[in-house]
Amino acid sequence: MKKAYVARPAIQFPANIAVVRVQESGYRSDSGRAHGSGAYSVVTTRDIERAGDLEKLQNLPGLEGVATLNRLLLPESLNSDEDLREAAAKLQADAILIYTVSTQFRNEDVVPPLTVLSLGLLSVNRFEITASASAVLMDTRTGYIYGALEESNDKVGGSFIFDGSDLARKKAERSAFEKLLTAFDPFWRKTYARYR
Repeated sequence: MKKAYVARPAIQFPANIAVVRVQESGYRSDSGRAHGSGAYSVVTTRDIERAGDLEKLQNLPGLEGVATLNRLLLPESLNSDEDLREAAAKLQADAILIYTVSTQFRNEDVVPPLTVLSLGLLSVNRFEITASASAVLMDTRTGYIYGALEESNDKVGGSFIFDGSDLARKKAERSAFEKLLTAFDPFWRKTYARYR
C-alpha cells in the first residue's frame, strides 16, 4: 500500500505502451478462457476487440508503439500489478493500459403465447445487459497511475428465444469498449501534454 504513495511518473516519450485485459480468476466465455490463476486472470484471446483498435491507439501523438501482452510473457500465477509490469517491461513498454469489462444481466423468463411454430415449448428470455469498461494507465517502471477511465454501453435488451448465444453479451461489451477507446484519445493527449 505504501508503494502507491511514493510512486512517481517515469514515462519517456515517444512512449511504448502495452495493452492487457484482466478479469476475475477463472474467467471464461464462449470465446475462450482466460490465462492464469490467483487474484485475477488475463484474457489473451480477441473477444470484443478488433484488429483496428490498436491502430487507433498507435496514431496518437507521443506514442511510438502499442503491443498486447500474451500468455508467453505472463506467469501462471497472477497476484499483483507487478506481474503485469514485469511482462510489459519485457516488451520495453513505458506504460500499461490495463482494462476490464464488467457485465450485468437482468433476466426475466416469460412464456410466449402458444403458436403453431413453438407449440409453447420454447422459452423466451426477456433481458437487459449493461456493460462497463474500466481502465487505468500505469507506469511500467514505478506503478504510478496516470489516470483512470470508465465507460458504459447503451443497454442492450429485448425478447429472444434462448439458444445459448453469447452475441448479446459481446454486443454490449463491445459498445462499452468502443466508448473506452474513444475516451482514451483525449485522456492520452492530456497525459502527453503534462508529462512530456
